[in-house]
Amino acid sequence: MADSEKDLVEAENNEEASNEQIRDEVERKIRKEIEKKQEKQETLGFYRIAEYLKTEHKWENYLFVFVSLVVMVLGGMILSGSLVVRDSFPLIGEHPVAFAWILIGIAAIALLYSLYPFFKPAFPEFRKITWLTLPKFVGDSIRVFLFIAIFVLLFILYDSLIAGILRLILK
Repeated sequence: MADSEKDLVEAENNEEASNEQIRDEVERKIRKEIEKKQEKQETLGFYRIAEYLKTEHKWENYLFVFVSLVVMVLGGMILSGSLVVRDSFPLIGEHPVAFAWILIGIAAIALLYSLYPFFKPAFPEFRKITWLTLPKFVGDSIRVFLFIAIFVLLFILYDSLIAGILRLILK
């Protein structure tokens, strides 16, 4: 009996030791995961705005699209000369064309960021598209252009017939 009790105590000690090892290993994995998340947050510090804009915020994105379009139009107006920046305006007045191109560039980037969440679900669908082979594409394109040419000739014929009939009537 003494040997079996010793074996039981020894088995319990072994089980406790293995449980401690498992617990230590799990704690180590959890610490590693927490450290990875902290490192990721530290590296994403600068890119948090981009990450926020990539998520879907429907009304904010609508506002962002509107503002970016307005800024793009303002840049275009400066380029076309319909909106004039005074020469006395600091920095911008000296280089209005450069400023306009910077505005258009920033607005284009903002527009892409704001439209990204709307088109994000479509990207996996683009991978499923099967494109035409080159011979099939060329053949279909030729057919379309021939069809358009026939209709153009048909409309010219109808136009000349109707114009001739109207000339005869109006004489």
